[in-house]
Amino acid sequence: MTWLFVVLAIAVLAFAFLAALGFLGELPAAEPDLKPDTLDGEPAFDVVVRGYRMDEVDEQIASLQTEIDHLRRQGAPVASDVEPDTAS
Repeated sequence: MTWLFVVLAIAVLAFAFLAALGFLGELPAAEPDLKPDTLDGEPAFDVVVRGYRMDEVDEQIASLQTEIDHLRRQGAPVASDVEPDTAS
C-alpha cells in the first residue's frame, strides 16, 4: 500500500514539473484590453499581481491629458489652474 502512495506522489510531482515547464501546453496569449471598465463613471482598472495593469492606466492618463489640453485650448479653467478656496 505504501508503494502505491509513493508512485502516486511521484506521478503528481512529475505532472506538476511538466506543467511548470510548459510541456503540457500553454495558456493562450491574453488579448490586450486597453479600455478600463467603469463604475459610476469612474475608471475601474483590472488588478494584477503587481497592482493595476499599466497599459490600462497609461491609456487613461493619456486620455485625461488629451481632455485637459482640449479644455485649455478652449480657455476653460482646469483644476490645476484654479486657486484652492482658503475661506474655511
